[in-house]
Amino acid sequence: MELAIIIGYISLLLISGSIIAKIGEKLNIPDIPLLLIYGLIVGPFLGIISTGYAQDIFGYVATMGLIIILLGGAFEMRWIVLKKVLKTVLKLDTIALIGTLGVSGLIFNMIFKIPYFNPIGYLYGAITCATDPATLMPIFSKSDINPEVAITLEAESVFNDPLGIVATTIILAMMGLAKAVNPILNFLSLAVGGIILGFIGGKIFEKTILKWDFKEYVAPLIIGMAMALWYFGDVIFPYIAGYEISGFMAVAIMGLYLGNTLTKYPEQSKNVENIVGFCGDLSTLIRILIFVFLGASISLSILTNYWFVGLVCALGSIFIARPLGVLIATSLPPSNPLKERLYFALEGPRGVVPAALSATVSAEIMKNPHIIPQEILKYMPAQEIAGSILVATFMTILLSVVTEASWAETLAKKLFKE
Repeated sequence: MELAIIIGYISLLLISGSIIAKIGEKLNIPDIPLLLIYGLIVGPFLGIISTGYAQDIFGYVATMGLIIILLGGAFEMRWIVLKKVLKTVLKLDTIALIGTLGVSGLIFNMIFKIPYFNPIGYLYGAITCATDPATLMPIFSKSDINPEVAITLEAESVFNDPLGIVATTIILAMMGLAKAVNPILNFLSLAVGGIILGFIGGKIFEKTILKWDFKEYVAPLIIGMAMALWYFGDVIFPYIAGYEISGFMAVAIMGLYLGNTLTKYPEQSKNVENIVGFCGDLSTLIRILIFVFLGASISLSILTNYWFVGLVCALGSIFIARPLGVLIATSLPPSNPLKERLYFALEGPRGVVPAALSATVSAEIMKNPHIIPQEILKYMPAQEIAGSILVATFMTILLSVVTEASWAETLAKKLFKE
């Protein structure tokens, strides 16, 4: 792809995306659905951006974007606040996550009339199980909802983003699209290895900036460190050991560690401020590119073929899978009040991580259809797997953000105001 074309596309999308996001802010509408629809318009509908080019660019934007967004989100999460809601967050990020994944996958397989335990549906479930309550934060800030409820949803997202990526990697391994020798060892390597790697990376960064003052260069230093962790976990370690460490999990853990450690040093306040500002600005830029390129990367034929079944999958994931998983998880001792449980169940919009995963996974399937076992392909060809998952995820993101952002404040008032 020519450099001039890439620069032209990105300049167009950053300018127009910023204007669209500003309009959404004025109208109190979340920017995600507007950016997705705009991507559809400039991509498959008008053909201003070629679908092939959009998919190629998205491959780079998605990985870089996830690293930056996970780092920034975890860096701003404070342990003193997290401790108050930790038990609930753990239940949401384990039992609720698995429940949402499983039920969403089952619904997908039922809709497409393939065997219930076929991994295709559970790949969709893994991609869409991660939430993005960051879209609801502006609404929370304007309402008098219990801060612990808002913090719980935000913390859930910070940690289920990397867990969703881990789950997706495991399902891909079942389909032959990711390296795996033993599923249990693979999970331990991905999740536990990611935690250990993130802690080590955080320690190294902490010692480094306490010894040397990098001033304004501390922000690019931490981004570079995050990218290095991802590269080690996803590329170097698998080459050496045959197992993959979740680089994304490592990035989130490093961000959480540093965000809570550096604030203990008064002399590091300027560095903390620089990192937060730098990650925030980059996250805004990345959000625009991810959602517009996701919309632009869907071909018109795929959208036409799968929009209805994709919509049904989205409805099942949003109104059956997520509520069921959350209600079961939060009923376990110590159980949460029923009103909180209902609010958590109905407020789990999908966002950046499902968007990035759906496009990269679909591209991986299309590049390597020969790797997928025939036992799977006999029920659905590779092209159909890629297209159905891409559109179903697109519909899940669009519908969840529009509906759950629309009723967030009203639902909070009805549930939490006497």
